[in-house]
Amino acid sequence: MKKFLNILGKIAVIVVFSLAVYLLYNKLQAYSFQEIKKAVHAIPNSMLYMSFGFMILNFIVLMGYDWLALKAIKKKLAITRVGLVSFVGAVISLNFGALLGGSTVRYRLYSAWGFSPIDIIRLVLMLAVTFWVGAMGLAGALFIFVPLEFPEELGVHFVSVRPLGFLLFGLCILYHVICWKLNGKSLLLFKKEFALPPLHIAIMQTIVSGLDLIVAAACLFVLLPTHGEISFIDFLPNYLLAQVAVVLTHVPGGVGVLEVIIVNLTHQIPINVVFASILIFRVIYYIVPLLFASVLLGINEVFLQVGKTQQDESRVALNDWLLTTLKYVVFIVGVFLCLSIVFPFKHTTEIWSPYWLARLAYWSRSIAGVVLIVFAYGLDRKEKNHWHIVFVGLLLGLVSVVCSGGGYIQTGLVLLPLFPLLLSYKKFTRERIPVASHYPLAWLISSLVVIGAIFLLGYFLISLHGYKSLWIDILGGTGPYIQNIALLLQIVTGISIFVVLSVFDILTKKKRNNK
Repeated sequence: MKKFLNILGKIAVIVVFSLAVYLLYNKLQAYSFQEIKKAVHAIPNSMLYMSFGFMILNFIVLMGYDWLALKAIKKKLAITRVGLVSFVGAVISLNFGALLGGSTVRYRLYSAWGFSPIDIIRLVLMLAVTFWVGAMGLAGALFIFVPLEFPEELGVHFVSVRPLGFLLFGLCILYHVICWKLNGKSLLLFKKEFALPPLHIAIMQTIVSGLDLIVAAACLFVLLPTHGEISFIDFLPNYLLAQVAVVLTHVPGGVGVLEVIIVNLTHQIPINVVFASILIFRVIYYIVPLLFASVLLGINEVFLQVGKTQQDESRVALNDWLLTTLKYVVFIVGVFLCLSIVFPFKHTTEIWSPYWLARLAYWSRSIAGVVLIVFAYGLDRKEKNHWHIVFVGLLLGLVSVVCSGGGYIQTGLVLLPLFPLLLSYKKFTRERIPVASHYPLAWLISSLVVIGAIFLLGYFLISLHGYKSLWIDILGGTGPYIQNIALLLQIVTGISIFVVLSVFDILTKKKRNNK
């Protein structure tokens, strides 16, 4: 029954994601590709710098979650380790969410630092409590004092959200009253004990969570060219509602969910402008921290190769986390290669390779991207066959990007995981043939969702005015044809990989049974 509910939950995530993408498609189909692209380029550099600054500030605030959770369960940890586990947990959770098991990173680090499984469960539970107490308190206060306006086309007819605000704020106050009365003792509820923190920690939880949501909202708000059409205090309830929906739906990175809610509720600004701002926000708030973690991986590997000191338990845990980070970075590079079939590069120079080679390179990028998305999983399992497959996929992707006219940024992005991958080769000691049963259901479903979403996105963009002309400018009159073949290759490659993995699974099972 538990396994059935787990599968049902994953299917529900796919349904929510698909619905969000469909709703977003209905909103954007009235705009051309050039209009969206123009809105992206219209964002001033000063606003980008401000958004980047808010992102750094937000990750500093996020340290408070783990610090307060440790205080609540009466455990001590060095501030550098608190910063590390907070940064790691936030980066992985933001980009991949519960569907890809982001919480396992925290478990790996805390267990290596001597925390028992019970301690870790209590700590993770306290992290969730911190978020929801702050979210309820902030949302309650906003709904009481700031009217939330829904656009008419949504068909939502609330007379006032103020009663909801009083309810949420009341629940937040109730939590503080219970913490004050219990004074650090456990709460017995439904024959189960729930450890609650004392009042001063509960107050800090509300402040940290509320500040986290406010700073994250500011990171996106500064990218919007509001021109006085909407104030930050009016925008904040929209962002808060979107983030709560992202947490509840468990869609990795909130892809589609965040966009459709912000686009619908921020109706004072043109839809293409809001969508363009969210795209840049995703790069700053989601992708840049993940790439920074990859750089940290490369630096750590250099020190490991140079240093001869014996590793302690925490150093081993850090290495394991870095391999996990490498897995996710390779996954992101695979997504980038697949998306580059949908969004053509902005070339700074002409394509130097012959036409037939450039065409082959575009097709090779789609194959390399799918390979990286699927086989990235085995990297933190230290499986040697996965290392070789990922290495070949990165090389194929690198050659394809160079031959198809990719610039320094695109080439550097593909090179980014290649360096730490080469340095960590000796860590991959497990000899095991990749088969379907070795992959969690969540990873297989997520891979299919990503590949399928990119395929649908490509055919959605084809319907936008002016999109085909971009491909004609790059590859001549057959540009759209080359893109269509590349999109089909992604689907065919993905299906082929899953068929081969399943066949290998059947063959290895028969071999074991014969023995």
